[in-house]
Amino acid sequence: MHPSKNSTDVDGCPPTTPTPGASEWEAVIEKSQEVQMSSTKTYQRPLQRTKTRLASAFFAYFVVGWADGVTGTLLPHFKSDLHLSFLLSSLFWVASATGYLLGTVAVEYVTRLLGRTRLETHRPPSTSPLPAWFSRTSDPESCHGTSQQMHIIGFSRSRSRFYTLLCATSLHAVFFVIMGSKSGYPSMMIAYVISSFARSFITGDNVYVPSVSKRGLGFFYGSTSAGGFAAPLVCQSIVATGIRWANFYYGSLVLSAINTTFIVYAFWPTLEELQSDAELAWDLYKTENSGLSDTASTEAADQQPSPTSSTAPVLGKSNVLGPRSEFLSSSLKVSNPNHPHLAYKAALGQLQTWASALFALLYTGSESVTQGFIVVYLLNVRSANPSTVGYVTSGFWGGMALSRIVWGYFGNIISFRHRKWIVQSCIFIAFTMHLLILLVPSFVGNAVCTAIIGTVYGPIFPANIASTRDLLPAEVHLVSLAIVAACASFGAALFPFIAGLLTTTVSARTFPYITIAQCVAMFFIWLFFPSRIPGAGRH
Repeated sequence: MHPSKNSTDVDGCPPTTPTPGASEWEAVIEKSQEVQMSSTKTYQRPLQRTKTRLASAFFAYFVVGWADGVTGTLLPHFKSDLHLSFLLSSLFWVASATGYLLGTVAVEYVTRLLGRTRLETHRPPSTSPLPAWFSRTSDPESCHGTSQQMHIIGFSRSRSRFYTLLCATSLHAVFFVIMGSKSGYPSMMIAYVISSFARSFITGDNVYVPSVSKRGLGFFYGSTSAGGFAAPLVCQSIVATGIRWANFYYGSLVLSAINTTFIVYAFWPTLEELQSDAELAWDLYKTENSGLSDTASTEAADQQPSPTSSTAPVLGKSNVLGPRSEFLSSSLKVSNPNHPHLAYKAALGQLQTWASALFALLYTGSESVTQGFIVVYLLNVRSANPSTVGYVTSGFWGGMALSRIVWGYFGNIISFRHRKWIVQSCIFIAFTMHLLILLVPSFVGNAVCTAIIGTVYGPIFPANIASTRDLLPAEVHLVSLAIVAACASFGAALFPFIAGLLTTTVSARTFPYITIAQCVAMFFIWLFFPSRIPGAGRH
């Protein structure tokens, strides 16, 4: 992926799929070494305000969990106030998956655009986070890039991260506004699309967190479960006092305001980060355009103008000089640089990719159905008290938050073999609890079983991701994880829709039969996963 000879622009893109335990900067260093084999300079991403940024990332995902975790609690209220069937209510999960899919498709283009910045040879980068398309220059000669004042439009990872998070958290607040307005079913569907679209960008913190903290990813995933635990508690308490459920969403705007303010404070690019981005971009530019320095400015004048009114052209997507996508880095290892699609072909040919994807589809489907329809089941089958039944959802999310934080802390020291059997045991316990929900006619007993299910569900998805990375070649990790994530999103939409359809056409009693069948399928799929890494010694 080398730039064309007539190019003086710089661009780049972050990965579209979060990769637990991997740093995007390692891919940048690796690519820099490939194109600069004779260079002794190694680029290190300066770690600025690490603790503050980790706290901000955790809080951002807490707000995401806060928004997502309350749906199951409010589903009966949506049904009664808006006169919806359970089938129509289940489409909220479909809207959520649609928004996440759209965000996954758009994240690469948007982050590339927001990371564009003007780099000049005669001055250091500005600490202002304004992207390049806001830049203007009053010196017409500098626009033509003299030998002393040549400039390029480059990619800054720190600017891209700042603007992406700022826009995503601001957009996520729109979800609370629309839901609080209670303006009808179509607008609420749009709100769920917007919420998940924003969440797909906030999830990009998955790359930053493990790059600065080995155990941070566990707390990161635990944060969203903590938000899902707290939101139903607060919402149920508000509704029980007679306050409209819509006011819960208006009150949540306070969290959004704090979240956005925290993002601005924590992720504002520092001069050291901007300088590091600029140095890497310039060195890659000089390396990949060696021998063209005398004619660069002349050739630039004949190229397509950039959106900044500069003479620097806009590079094509494959011509990247700044920090690169890990998709490109992994593709370069398995194929000719001009054919990155071969990495996708290699990943699609791996049986383990599809086994992990199918498992993820079943797991996320079971998780979504459980937290989304347990309240409906308890109200209609167990005659639960409407003033307290919403707390059951909090128990589910609270158990998951606890187990994911613990798993994130100890997951790195658990062997591959032990991980397999721990997850196998978790699935069996979940199956037993779902069976007890079906057979034991007790509201309290069902509530306890739901909390246990949340606890044992916590490690399952992170363990599946870790096993996928251990069992597949490194060259196809990112593509395979993208497939797994896509199937997980599909499962989170498909199974709630099926549950809503059966609840509407049959009864709410179908809920435990769905989750029991999912647990049985997960158990046998996971049973056939290897208990040791092929080619490695036994753990």
